[in-house]
Amino acid sequence: MRKLGIGGGSLKFNVKTILKRGMQMARKAVKKAAKKAPATKKSAVRKSAKKAAPPAAKPVRVTATAGKTVTASALLQSVADHLGVKKSEAKSMVEGYLDVVKAYVLKGAKVKVGDVGMIMIRHRKARMGRNPQTGEPVKIKASKKLAFRQSAVMKAAVAR
Repeated sequence: MRKLGIGGGSLKFNVKTILKRGMQMARKAVKKAAKKAPATKKSAVRKSAKKAAPPAAKPVRVTATAGKTVTASALLQSVADHLGVKKSEAKSMVEGYLDVVKAYVLKGAKVKVGDVGMIMIRHRKARMGRNPQTGEPVKIKASKKLAFRQSAVMKAAVAR
């Protein structure tokens, strides 16, 4: 559990809590979609599958080439294939996760995203700059910027 002071108050957060809330939102979305779909009979095989140990993590299959942009649709299809769920379910899970991450970042928390890195808001102080054409000093006001800091694991993987 981390504690972050913001505007006189404090915000307690935990990355596991963020993930848990994201998954809860995704489950609700899936339940809503299931209610709209025609009801099917649940089998005993499905119930026993829940009790079984989770399967070992399989490697992610990447079909994109270096330098190309991956579209949101292609990314969602990859997530769906990797998890073995429908694309619509993958979309609700990913969007739920991103909504929770966004909410925490906007509150001022630093959110660690697995072994990828950390997303945060950086506060930039007001400063003096120069107009490049005339050379005269110009005041640059304070601002906030969205920032990403890569993790050591990702940094090492990219360096290979």
